[in-house]
Amino acid sequence: MDNGPTTGTPRAPRARRALALAVMAMLAMAAMLSSAKCYPPGTRVVIFIQGIYTTYDANGTQSSLVEQHRFDTLKAEFLARGYKESALLDFSYAGGTVGANGSWHPAPYGCELTDRRPDDNLAPLEKMIADYRAHHPNAHFTLVGHSLGGYLAFLEGAREAARAGGDKLAIDVVVTLDAPLSGVSPDKKTILDIIPCTKTYLAGGDIVAQKLDPTTPATRRAQTAEMAAQGVRLATMGNAYDCFWNPGHCLPGSWVDDSGTQFLDGEASISNAYTVPAAPLASHDAILADANVVRDTVAFVGPP
Repeated sequence: MDNGPTTGTPRAPRARRALALAVMAMLAMAAMLSSAKCYPPGTRVVIFIQGIYTTYDANGTQSSLVEQHRFDTLKAEFLARGYKESALLDFSYAGGTVGANGSWHPAPYGCELTDRRPDDNLAPLEKMIADYRAHHPNAHFTLVGHSLGGYLAFLEGAREAARAGGDKLAIDVVVTLDAPLSGVSPDKKTILDIIPCTKTYLAGGDIVAQKLDPTTPATRRAQTAEMAAQGVRLATMGNAYDCFWNPGHCLPGSWVDDSGTQFLDGEASISNAYTVPAAPLASHDAILADANVVRDTVAFVGPP
């Protein structure tokens, strides 16, 4: 159930083809609504997840060419919509602690720590959420992830949908921004190599494996269907001008256009494509500071 209109270009607009399809859509929506849990106002928590080869320190998320700190623009819009600063949390790949008063304290991390397999990257997220819930039993969580962070947010949403009732972590919204949801081609290693950081290529190797695995599309369809059935709303948003996934938009040479990996057409609650112009080195972060994307993201997530 969307919380308002969006302004990006829908990748797969739904058409009313026949009464049977309309009935099926209504039944699917009813199933989603019956699975969704109602929470008291003021209990939504938003967790922001940076991508590969990012860092986190005492000053917060990493700076970028479009923001002083990554996610600053989104956080400002959430604050303007009535969220408390204490409900806007940064994920750390190094984990962190939850204080005796229930406050969230992410640990600093270096860029190399992001270069791990999904299970290793999701373990600290799940532990921090569980620890936070011990102090805030009514809290429910939105995951907003950029790039690899969006891929991890999606995987965590799929995990949440598969959990038994007593094991759920109260994750009910996932937003992915410029995320490699269906994998990317091996030629993207050339782009990764530009980023100064000691690399294991474990994270990148997993993403490439998803692209090469012929079962990935069916897996994503099953995951998104289960997320919808379990009341986990999903928005996949991406920048068609992102030079990371489509280097040919910015660079000469023969490149594979992987820009479609940012979207799960017809499967997510919404799947919006944007054209956000930016200098080549800023194009991967540009979506985070775009007014339309920010507005649509906050509208989709909904009130606190």
